[in-house]
Amino acid sequence: MSNFFLGEYRRFLFTLVAFGFCQLAWLNNSLGADNDKTANLDKSTKATISRLKSDLFYLASPDREGRGPLTNGLQRAGDYIAERFKEIGLKPLAKDGTYFQPFTVGGVVMNEPSTIEFKGPDGKTKAFVVEPGKKIPDATVLALSSEGKATGSLVFAGYGITMAKEGTYDDYQGLNTEKKIVMILRDAPRQGRKDDGFENANRRRALSSLTEKIGNAQKHNAAGVIFVNDKQNAAETDTLIDFAYLATNRFGGKIPVFMISRKLADSMLIASGQAKLADKEAAIDNDLKPQSAEIKGYSVIMDAHLKRGNVIPVRNVVGVLEGSGPLAEEAIVIGAHYDHVGSGGFGSMGAGRVVAIHQGADDNGSGTTAMLELAKRFASHKDRQGRKLIFMAFSAEELGLFGSVHYCKEPLFPLEKTAAMINLDMVGRLRPDKESKKDRILVQGSGTSEGFEALLDKINKSYDFTTVRQKSGFGPSDHSSFASKKIPVLFLWTDVHEDYHRPSDTPDKINYEGMDKIIRFGSEVIGELASVKEKPKFIEVKAARTGGTRQGGPRLGFRPGYNEDEKGVAVEGVTEGEPAAKAGIKAEDKIVKIDGKEVKNLEVYMEIMQTKKVGQTIKIGIIRKGKALELDVKLE
Repeated sequence: MSNFFLGEYRRFLFTLVAFGFCQLAWLNNSLGADNDKTANLDKSTKATISRLKSDLFYLASPDREGRGPLTNGLQRAGDYIAERFKEIGLKPLAKDGTYFQPFTVGGVVMNEPSTIEFKGPDGKTKAFVVEPGKKIPDATVLALSSEGKATGSLVFAGYGITMAKEGTYDDYQGLNTEKKIVMILRDAPRQGRKDDGFENANRRRALSSLTEKIGNAQKHNAAGVIFVNDKQNAAETDTLIDFAYLATNRFGGKIPVFMISRKLADSMLIASGQAKLADKEAAIDNDLKPQSAEIKGYSVIMDAHLKRGNVIPVRNVVGVLEGSGPLAEEAIVIGAHYDHVGSGGFGSMGAGRVVAIHQGADDNGSGTTAMLELAKRFASHKDRQGRKLIFMAFSAEELGLFGSVHYCKEPLFPLEKTAAMINLDMVGRLRPDKESKKDRILVQGSGTSEGFEALLDKINKSYDFTTVRQKSGFGPSDHSSFASKKIPVLFLWTDVHEDYHRPSDTPDKINYEGMDKIIRFGSEVIGELASVKEKPKFIEVKAARTGGTRQGGPRLGFRPGYNEDEKGVAVEGVTEGEPAAKAGIKAEDKIVKIDGKEVKNLEVYMEIMQTKKVGQTIKIGIIRKGKALELDVKLE
């Protein structure tokens, strides 16, 4: 489920198929871990659970690398799903006769090698070449970098922080960084201490961010930035930030940004007569006074070769089971996203936004696996009468529902002939309701067509779920994209939990019997919708109000998109009944100003909105089809 998109509906921005020997051992041990739990199940259910485990343990294996963008694991997961579609008997639906619908999402790629070169006081040069897809231990370019070259002498600028609001600490105080390269530590002083000098934890987090530090360096006219791990981030391995980790960021700095190892940084500090990093960190922690200074005798040449825009390739995987009879020219879409957050970081809900493989078993290996099982079951129905069934695995959901948005923009089957969409996202943690003690399932979109409520009641008589229903079809997963196109939707899920967007979301924690029950329930819902004579009619239901921005401020009620030109914030879609829609803001508009202040990107937009209050009327400057407009928006 999209952590990025969850914010607009809870808080704004809440915020090939083969196993190696080791993986087989891991898989076999895991599959056999709970055989005792299935001993009393009937043969059919055991067979289903065996299939579910086989698919889910593959998709959520550590070898899939968290199925993040730019990972080989996401590519292999897509290939696996396509192979399963073929085995099941689904026909390819893509225009090129394959199961894949390729598209691109916003971000940055390294299109050729980038280099960083250090010349020391002894006249000797150390040069490092950073090649696309390859890692070296001492240097890398970060995806937050600009394209281009920078040269200059080298300056140590501590943590690169200016606490202007607090007036207590400034790494740039008395430091000349004009047209120089600044070396900056990650994080902030006095980690874990209450007397860290910051106003509060949120303030510390904001000023510690890489983007804030780059922006601060730009304000001080630095020519480039070199990050170094602080003692905590270095831990034992001093691992450099992987390029892919930040590749989907929406921040584009104006100066080159690299990262080097502490070992390399220490060697230059010592050669210039300064204390090493650990001693500087200890000194700052001692009296909260900067240890910034010129690293005498060193000069740097940085050359970053990057391309920013809609450049990251991803794929939806789409297959179809043909229908027959008078309804065969219409379709039901059964979808689930198969991507996840890779190694976490900004997508992680773990403490400190941990960087480690997030296997994404429940989110959304479970939904993808359930979708495959549903495809298998319907494919086994010979001479099935009714609408065709389109099974779809979406990509880039975690980045902002981009896979489903792309499909709805360029559908492989006409949307006007699509009768309904069923979405499965996080269906692997079925558990009892605290009050009723019955299995609890959440259903969104129950009010998007007349008769959906009665249908759910009818089918649930055999399953006795406690259902928590939301009538609106707008929410933090791919069904929302279809609801925005006025297609009736139903979204089945089992709620968030303590492992959501954490490395601990692993296949061994999945309730496979519960998944089987949800699949049986879903198959009856799909069967009814595929055969009902009258095509379901869409009913617009306003999304439930659930808060403001992630910092608690007002919201406009729109889904941000990506701008190739990096100026302003693209409007991907608006929520009916919310301030943006009421004011006349539309999809494909671009927000460029708020109360006269320039909105350069999403980060600036959020900073400005944090200063606004509910009930206030603000002026939003937009660009619509090349024309500048200004709209009054009353915040709610």
